[in-house]
Amino acid sequence: MKPNVSIIVPVYQAEQYLEECVNSILQQTYKELEIILVDDGSTDQSAQICDAFSLKYDIVRVIHKANAGLTAAWKTGVLEAKGEYIGFVDSDDKIDSDMYERLYKEAKETKADIVCCGIRHVFEDHSHVDWEDQMQFPEEVYTKEKMKQEVYPCFINDGSFMGRGLQPNRVSKLIKRSLVFNNMNLCDNRVTVGEDYQFSFAMFLEAEKVAIIKDFLPYYYRINAASMTGRYDDTYMDKIKLMKQQLLHINDMKRKYDFSTQIWNDFLCLTVLHIKGGVIAHKNQGYRKVRKNIKRVCNDTEVRVALERYQMPKLTFAEKSFLFFIKHHMYACIYMVIVIYFK
Repeated sequence: MKPNVSIIVPVYQAEQYLEECVNSILQQTYKELEIILVDDGSTDQSAQICDAFSLKYDIVRVIHKANAGLTAAWKTGVLEAKGEYIGFVDSDDKIDSDMYERLYKEAKETKADIVCCGIRHVFEDHSHVDWEDQMQFPEEVYTKEKMKQEVYPCFINDGSFMGRGLQPNRVSKLIKRSLVFNNMNLCDNRVTVGEDYQFSFAMFLEAEKVAIIKDFLPYYYRINAASMTGRYDDTYMDKIKLMKQQLLHINDMKRKYDFSTQIWNDFLCLTVLHIKGGVIAHKNQGYRKVRKNIKRVCNDTEVRVALERYQMPKLTFAEKSFLFFIKHHMYACIYMVIVIYFK
């Protein structure tokens, strides 16, 4: 029997959590589904765990491929999917047993192309929920016209610092396979910061109807303790530039609404967070060393463009002041603000 829902699990070096993840999908109350495990060139025991599930359960299929990253992995799964709708689960996370029953029921009742739920961000041992995340739009069902009128103006940035209206997570959505298939060429495999942002942005702009299930948070996104230490990434600016470039490309290709200012706003916000992270990570090295990185970011050509183009009327006085410091190369002020207020 052809499944109604295909659940794609990109797998890479996930041996520690993979069994818990797949078992949570196998325990779904909705049974007309298939599970596609895409082993993205893992060198641990992940590939063997995938094969064991495939041998034991008819609804589990495994694809082994050379490592090419998260986006390339889920695309491979989409090409093999048979369901009318597609869902995604990351290999170190888990889901509640009623997740896909609720999402699929909502999709059929509302005839939505995309159905959204919420996410619980949890620590590695699931000891407690760190924070919850869900779409904050007031309505539960949006037509394309209503999206354009009520959602698009605050979709990527609502005029405040990091004021994102779109919850980008790929894993919190059930999406028509045809919609994913027809738009996945707009998702650049090279993007490693904002992979899900480009995905959801492209899909939402093409959807005829979107449904949101309020206060339903069946997805448990595991927070890796190592990532919580705030390891500084020297290549982060290049990564967010690529994300910005891709969002602008999707905006130009779709021509549904002009999101360019919102995209530049978001890029500038991420730049501020990058500067803050750099100061915090390297402040023990002294001001002279940290100043070099601050100067490099502040003088970046695309950052200068963002400083001229941004429109965020909801910024606080402190946020406006910080952008003023960046714009006018006031490196000592930037350093002191971060050191004093983010000890």
